[in-house]
Amino acid sequence: MSSRRVTTAVGFALLFLVTLAVAEASLGGLLALFAVVLKLNLTVQAGPAVLTFWRPGVLGPDPDVTLFNGAVVTSFVFTALCGLVAATRRFVRWTPEV
Repeated sequence: MSSRRVTTAVGFALLFLVTLAVAEASLGGLLALFAVVLKLNLTVQAGPAVLTFWRPGVLGPDPDVTLFNGAVVTSFVFTALCGLVAATRRFVRWTPEV
């Protein structure tokens, strides 16, 4: 394998990982923002870890929204596929200078 192909493959993998990280961080930020704006008690369960955004109700209990393992895994897989498509599209349109 030539060094150009290895460099291209590493660049593609890094672009995919950066795209995935930005998308996941944006997804988490939007979930937290909507939980605060809509006054929801949001619980995200991913394996043994549980993350809870809880706001005490002023005039009564706030509605609860819980995302269990299946929803979290599905959102990660969907975001990863979107990142892969975006990275592939960017890679296909990019041509190295000779």
